[in-house]
Amino acid sequence: MNKPNNQPTEKYDSPLGLLTRLYWMVVGNITLFMLTIFILLNNGKQLNAADAIFWTTVALLVLTRYIDIKLLGGLTVTNQPASMADWRKYTTFLLIGSTAVWGLSHVMNYLFVIR
Repeated sequence: MNKPNNQPTEKYDSPLGLLTRLYWMVVGNITLFMLTIFILLNNGKQLNAADAIFWTTVALLVLTRYIDIKLLGGLTVTNQPASMADWRKYTTFLLIGSTAVWGLSHVMNYLFVIR
């Protein structure tokens, strides 16, 4: 007779899930940081391609986090299962923070960058 196996089985994430989490936790945020520096140091007063890429990156972060939770069994940064409440919290924080940083970088560009 077979004895029941009481050993916990380890669950491994798919490579796509790991790449998705890597994007929304690290790569996307580094991209936003670099674009903010570029916007800040830009000599033009008008909106440019960096602004469009900045907001496209924000939208991709929101979408990536949604896909991570809904389709890939997403986890929080503390390795707990993520819920749609976590997505709403992340999206709210990201939109408010991105808007503030983007606006501040344009204000500082206008006031302090030598033309």
